Amino acid sequence: MEIRKILVFVTALLTGIGVWAQSFTEREVQLQIVQEYEHDTMQLAGTLTMPIGVTEKVPAVILITGSGAQNRDEEIMGHKPFKVIAEYLSARGYAVLRCDDRGVGESTGDIAHATTLDFAHDIDHLLMYLQSPRSGLDIDPNRIYLFGHSEGTTVAAIVAAKNRYTLNTVAGVAMLGGAAVDGKTLLLQQNEAIFRLQGLEDSLIVRRLACMRELFAVCDTLHLSKGADTVKTINLAFRPLFKKYSTGLTKEQKQRCGLTTGDCYGWALTVATPWMRTFLSLDPAEYIAQMHCPLLAIGGEKDCQVPADANLSVIENICEANGIPSRIVRLPNVNHLGQMCHTGAVDEYATLGQAPAECVLSALVQWLDSIGSQSERTKN
Repeated sequence: MEIRKILVFVTALLTGIGVWAQSFTEREVQLQIVQEYEHDTMQLAGTLTMPIGVTEKVPAVILITGSGAQNRDEEIMGHKPFKVIAEYLSARGYAVLRCDDRGVGESTGDIAHATTLDFAHDIDHLLMYLQSPRSGLDIDPNRIYLFGHSEGTTVAAIVAAKNRYTLNTVAGVAMLGGAAVDGKTLLLQQNEAIFRLQGLEDSLIVRRLACMRELFAVCDTLHLSKGADTVKTINLAFRPLFKKYSTGLTKEQKQRCGLTTGDCYGWALTVATPWMRTFLSLDPAEYIAQMHCPLLAIGGEKDCQVPADANLSVIENICEANGIPSRIVRLPNVNHLGQMCHTGAVDEYATLGQAPAECVLSALVQWLDSIGSQSERTKN
């Protein structure tokens, strides 16, 4: 197993003072697990960064990717957010494990039929691996945290809720761009935010959202939970809705608000997938309420994919109602990737600086350090 020693110099941009210098090791990890429903073995492959020069067992963070087929760095539009986070945290004394999604990169398994619940199953195994004394790692099993981005925040909440009464208890959950509403509500929030950024007229936005609400109602009547409906039957069920809401619009208007026959077929293709069927009905709030560990929720005020105002307030209320220690961080001029931005639009991601920005990384480390200090005080 190859281990490389890396010397990292990180400038403390937030405070504007000093340069951090810390070395850490990087090793490849390959973990064989059994797929929960397929009952065959798959491999999760990733990278574990370990700080050097620490004389006691170190805390660890597992990074959990967002939706779509993601590699261990959560690589997108020229950015590698998880590589940035891993190196930043390991330079400050934390072990960090990040893995390719099942079926991506060096990980095997079937991603085409995987759901959010399957990804939670995978992360659960990563948690057990880091907590096991057989791993041979100098990691404190009582101080393992989960960091999720986007859909990864829901995965983190599921794993934390499941393990709240087990020996594999999660020490804390950190979220960036996390949803606290079911998939149908989130898609309505997301579509409205994105279309407003694009400057679409209110009348067209109203049509689009009304069509989506009826589309979701139709989904409830289909046999989606059993996967019985094909793309063809779903498309036939959706077609009258798109015809109803596109009537009277020009071709250009239909294209701008996504009400063409091509858009209809695209929805059918997506809804036919196991991932989307699960996503539409899954409510992260149910899992967040069951967590017993501290929670950090970071939201960018210009996040158009998971609007911060609508979701952070729900998370805050859930934590208050259930006695969950929480820190809610709202960051101005920050987008869904945690970048400093101008508008928050998705097509802006590639033109911007580091993902995530220093303000996100700093908020994460400050919270992790504070949770660790509280844990030490409790033990003493």
